[in-house]
Amino acid sequence: MTVVYSTECKAAQKVNRPATMLPILVVLFIFSYAILTALVFEQGQTIEAQRSMIREMLKDSTQLAILKSRLARNDNQHLQGNAQGASGPSVSTDQGKSAAAPKAGGKDDKRRGKPSRSLKAAPGKPRSDMEDVRRSTSVI
Repeated sequence: MTVVYSTECKAAQKVNRPATMLPILVVLFIFSYAILTALVFEQGQTIEAQRSMIREMLKDSTQLAILKSRLARNDNQHLQGNAQGASGPSVSTDQGKSAAAPKAGGKDDKRRGKPSRSLKAAPGKPRSDMEDVRRSTSVI
């Protein structure tokens, strides 16, 4: 028996293998692009949902700021009404205080929209600090 070996047969077999892989690669390529398109679509929907949520939060924040300003204005008017009611008799009896009252009123007119800050009292020193005299504790 004679065995014939030719290089043409080997070359023909190697060329056929990549051609059989081509349809599988095309299907995988199309599938990957389909997944990528779905991902882009979902991201677009997520961005739109976040945008609408941010707009709603901005509206809520604006409404809250308006309510806070109205509340502060009402509190200031209430406090001014109480202060005028309490200082009314004392102003009419004393001439020196009546001259100082317009200056204070002018200062309040400039800051009408702003709520006044309440000063909090500094906490007392603990007993352990009182006993230790080597440390100097000062309030800034």
